[in-house]
Order: sequence, then C-alpha cells, then structure tokens
Amino acid sequence: MQHQLPFSTNELEHFEIEHTHGSLSKFKPPVYKQKDQLIIDKTHTVQLDHEIDEDVNSKFHFTVIMVAILSGNFGLGYSLPYLSMSFSTVFSQIELKGSETSEQGFFSAILSIGCLVGAIFTKFLLKYTTRNQSLIIADFCGFLSIFAVIPNREVILTFRFFYGVCIGIQTIIMPIYLKELCPQKYYDKFSVMSGFFVGGGLLFANFMGLGYINSDLRGKDSHYWQIVFAIPAVVFLFRFTVLTILYKMDSPISLIIKHKPIKAKGIIAYIYQPVCVEQAFQKSQLRVSYDEEHKEGIMSLFTRKNRKTLAIGCVLMFVYTWCGLFAIFSYSSQFFASMSDGDVTLNTFFTLILGIVQFTPAFISSFVYRKWGKRIILLSGLFFMIICQILIIGLSYTDVMAAVIVKFIVICLFSFLYALTLGPITWSMTPEINSSEGTYFCFVTLYAWQLLVLYIFPFMLSSLQMSGSFVVFAILTVSSILFFYFSVKETKGLNHTEIDKVYGKEEK
Repeated sequence: MQHQLPFSTNELEHFEIEHTHGSLSKFKPPVYKQKDQLIIDKTHTVQLDHEIDEDVNSKFHFTVIMVAILSGNFGLGYSLPYLSMSFSTVFSQIELKGSETSEQGFFSAILSIGCLVGAIFTKFLLKYTTRNQSLIIADFCGFLSIFAVIPNREVILTFRFFYGVCIGIQTIIMPIYLKELCPQKYYDKFSVMSGFFVGGGLLFANFMGLGYINSDLRGKDSHYWQIVFAIPAVVFLFRFTVLTILYKMDSPISLIIKHKPIKAKGIIAYIYQPVCVEQAFQKSQLRVSYDEEHKEGIMSLFTRKNRKTLAIGCVLMFVYTWCGLFAIFSYSSQFFASMSDGDVTLNTFFTLILGIVQFTPAFISSFVYRKWGKRIILLSGLFFMIICQILIIGLSYTDVMAAVIVKFIVICLFSFLYALTLGPITWSMTPEINSSEGTYFCFVTLYAWQLLVLYIFPFMLSSLQMSGSFVVFAILTVSSILFFYFSVKETKGLNHTEIDKVYGKEEK
C-alpha cells in the first residue's frame, strides 16, 4: 500500500513583496521586486520569476540522502504482514491471556495504537524540533523494536507499540523533509519512490515468510521468527547512520525556523551547485515567512469553507483502510488459510505473489497520473474494485480448488487496482485540496480507522467468514464511491487558487 503524503497546502498561489535587504543574523529574509514574483505552486514549491534551474553537486550523494529519508517507508511496508505470518510460531512460545483470535486482534492493533500516538505526538515535534531531530526520535523508537524478539507477551506488545510510534512520526515527517530538501526538478522522481519502498518492504516481508515453509522454522523451538522481527531495527539504524552520522543532514526550512540560518545555508551549499545556493537559500527564507503569514488553526478546519475538502480527505482515509486490502495484508496468513485449507506452503506462496502484485504498480503509476485526472482515476478504480469485491463474495461460497485459484487471481487484481488508483490518490489528493492542518487531521483519522479494522477483522473472519467480511467491505466502498461522485472535483492542471475556486474556498 502506497503511503505518500506530499507536504502540500491549500494556500494562495501568488503573492508579491517589495525589494528590501535584511541582514542574515537578524533573520530578515531577502525579498524581490514586483517583477520577481514569488509563486507557491500546487506542490507547495516556492519559485521566483526568472530564477535559474537548480541542480545538485553530486547526484550520487544526493540520491543516498533521499533514499535514506525514504527508507522508513520500507519499514512501513514491512510492518503490514510480518506479524501475521509469525502468529502461530510466536503464540506457541508465549503465554496468551485470551483466545487466539482476540490475541491476534490485540497484537495487530497495538501497532496502530502506536501509529496513532506517534502521529498525534508529531504535532508537538513539528513545533520544537527540526526534521532530522524528529526522525532521530522516530529511529530511536524503531530501533527499540528489536527487543520484540524476546519471547514474552508484554515485551513484544511494548516494543511493537514503539514500532508503531516510529511509523506514526516518520510518515508525517518524511514527505515534509523530502520536499524541503529536494530541488524541484527531482521532487516528482523521489516522491514516487515512497510507494516503491512501501511495496518493497511488503514484498520483502512476504519473501521472509517463505522460511515458514520449513517445519523446523515453525513451532516452539524456532528462532526464525526473531530474525523476522529484528529486521525493522536494521532499517532505522541505517537511516540514522546515513543522515545523522555520515551526512549530518537536516531541512534548511526547519533550521531557519529555529533561527539557524548559517547552518541552513551550509546544508544548501552541500546539496546544491554553488550558482544555486543563494537562490535556494532565499526561497527557503521566503517560504518560512509565507507559512507564518498563512498559518491556520485546527478549529478553522470545521468552518464552512473547509468542511467539504476535510470530509473528502477523511473519507479517502476511511475507504483506503476499509475496502478490504488493509485487512488482507495485515492478516494475510489467516486470510489465505481459509482458502488453502491450512496448507502452509500454498498459503505462503499466495502471500508472496500478492506482495509482488502490490509492488508492480509503482513502475507504471507515474504514466497513469500524467495521462488522466485524479477524479476519473479514483472513481474508475473504486468501480472496478467493487466488481472484484462482488466476485470474491461469490467465489467464497465454494471450496473447489478451481474457484479458490480464480478467487486468488481476483484478489491479485483487486490489490493491483488498489495500488494503482486508490492508494496513491489518497496520498496526493488529500494534501492537494486541504491545508497542512487539514492534511494532518485526515492522517490522524487514518490510524484510527486502521486501529479499528486491525482489532475487528479477526472476529469478522471467524464469525462472518470471507464472504460476509467482503459484503461489509463492498457496502462501505459503494457508499464511498457515491460520496466521491458528488463531492470530488477534477483538479488536473489547476493551481491552488483555481482548486480553491472549484471547491468554493477562494478568498472573498
């Protein structure tokens, strides 16, 4: 599932300021004459008329830095299925305090509880830390997850919670960090990589699941699950090593906010070619000034002007979680066990193939988005996903192997459509039509929805079976497509001022 949250806000498209000169030490950002107009484009990129094309000193070092920032998405993708594959082995080595079904729900939900806490805590972090300092805190929480290898119920739950806190913090910070550090010409390329890393983490977790085919790696005497649980800590240690120890990197924007302009300029000088440094530094200063002037409080989200776009963002987050794919990935082993009649080998290969299918849209999504608008992609994707849900419901009433194989193919198609349409649309449309505060609010609701589905789905699967569970998912998806049909407007090729006008949010 592609988790990509661009730092994009619903502010004015243009504003002009007169030319003045201010000393760096007094933090008076240089401004431009009327002919050098400042532009905030629809990806919230600051531009100046007549500016030179910005480039980097070393594409190799720049790529390493960008990959390090985005590597947390690998941990995000990895978090989705790895516990599901390990349930039987882990549960055979610890003392449970309830039925296996209720414990599965609790062990899964604790991650989303951590994510929700981390996302809420990030609001505080954004006020008092730089981007890299926030990621250091996230990486510390993520590295603590290595202690989840201790075969004790309370210990596993505690450090799985810390893993969730890490994900909650980083998923908000990473796209902001990337946007503030990356020259505009490279931003689209690297932002697309977010989905690539999420899919890669998911695929790698499913690949690690192949180990459970070996009966010696399952059961009371197995230590293989501990290797599976330890991998996320390596990812976060890698990011900390690259960004903090090797490159001593940070966001120039956040450094300017903390009144460290000299250090901010040093970061820019390391990344950008010398001819671009002054321009990039001035743009960073101007962007800080702009954000301060147009900051909105959380209560403004519920005004008449913002309610519609906030509702669209929240419903996107809801259907993203409750269309069924999130439940399948989070409980893949239990889900496919009902299809494979308990065959561990077939179950494992089902999970691996689904991971590969989920990974492939990352290679073609940029082409799709260049050709079609978001509204048509969203509505078309949901329509075909509903057809897949109906087919899954129908095929769930028979256990004939041919029907099982066809059902699995339909699930793969369902996953492909999700990763190509609803997944990326959720993370691109929400910030496009909402302010930063609105985007943050929608993102917090996402983790609330995930927490609910993670806890409830094992009970749904045991009581309603697969067919009944997908009836619920289909009803919710149909309801969402009706809402989007009447609420969502096409924004392809529009700037923020035009998007505001389309949604009735333009300045009066």
